[in-house]
Amino acid sequence: MAVFGSDEWVKDLSAEVNSNLELPGAGKGFNASIQFIVENAPGGKRLSFWAHMKDGRVTESSTGEKESAEYRLTGDYDVWKSIIEGKEDPIQAIMVKKLVFRGNLQVVMKYIKAVNIIMECVKKIPTEF
Repeated sequence: MAVFGSDEWVKDLSAEVNSNLELPGAGKGFNASIQFIVENAPGGKRLSFWAHMKDGRVTESSTGEKESAEYRLTGDYDVWKSIIEGKEDPIQAIMVKKLVFRGNLQVVMKYIKAVNIIMECVKKIPTEF
């Protein structure tokens, strides 16, 4: 079981996403980096990780920050935990500003099926909080 936001967790998530057979179709045409920021993690820490997606596949991912990411999603640790545990919908969290989204929301909405598949992949990762 990997600790949320760790190198191992990011690698596990990338592998889970890349093993999904629906994502290549749902994500076809999307080519961008996404930065995830987790505020107020235990000990007052800030966690960050990113992934570059192309046509429904993770081509690169890592912990840390990627300043050139086209999309950025920032939220409190408790919100992220609730999403990963399946207790909260990520799109709803964006709409009520529990997660702050930066980037072209119209493009993301075009790929909403891919977003939902990725969130299902996140829930499959055995995660230690």
